[in-house]
Amino acid sequence: MNIKNIIIGVTLLLTSAVLYGAALISASVYSLVLTRDGGEGWDRRYGVFGTALIEVGTLPLSLAVLAGVIGLTVIYTSFRKK
Repeated sequence: MNIKNIIIGVTLLLTSAVLYGAALISASVYSLVLTRDGGEGWDRRYGVFGTALIEVGTLPLSLAVLAGVIGLTVIYTSFRKK
């Protein structure tokens, strides 16, 4: 068990959580703009929040998931090593 790898893995997990939360919060704030009178409007297929998520971008969500998976992998491999 290597403490350095565990710290790196936990840091990646925390970064993932912050990035994911920030993307969801920004999409929810933007969804208010979409529904306002004179707003930009939203796509009926995806709904208000889905349209806001697409407009904010899927890159932050993808990076958050990637960082989370890498963090879990680093933690798992540090526990598997003897």
